[in-house]
Amino acid sequence: MKTLRWLLAAAFVALLVQGGSACIEELDLSKMLTRTDSAVHGTITDVRTVKYTPPGDDRLIFTILTIQGEDLYSGQPTKVEAAFLGGTYQGDAMMVTSMPAPSEYRLGNDVVVFRGPVQGWGPDIDHCVYAAMGGIFRTVDTRKGKVVLGKGKGFAISNNVRLSALQSDIQRKLREVK
Repeated sequence: MKTLRWLLAAAFVALLVQGGSACIEELDLSKMLTRTDSAVHGTITDVRTVKYTPPGDDRLIFTILTIQGEDLYSGQPTKVEAAFLGGTYQGDAMMVTSMPAPSEYRLGNDVVVFRGPVQGWGPDIDHCVYAAMGGIFRTVDTRKGKVVLGKGKGFAISNNVRLSALQSDIQRKLREVK
């Protein structure tokens, strides 16, 4: 019975986030830019969970990240929140296969997060980590500058790339869209 509830919850969220299209979609950087309203490079300054039970439905648990840094679309300093389905709230756990690994959203991590607006996730959430595990990318410091770690074919950032090159690519692609 719990498996059925979990599957129904996952299907519900997939429909909300992707408007009924395929649950798994390859997202290159261009596609990701058309589906999100910001990409933020910064530090995760808070991680919290909330539980939301839509009327007539089972409970949903969301993890909300607060990221402080720079909006890569506008170049402006920002502090934003973005959520994904899954997590643990007061001992009640909801694990979802598409949620990021805990190592990706640890407090203090330096990340790039693509976020998009979402509705129906309760009163605490208006933006999601778009594509869940496919919308958050760790960064590392190297001798040649900060590098964003790619996740492979089918992800917005498939290969490791210098943050400065990603910023330039984002700005170029956003100009092409306008």
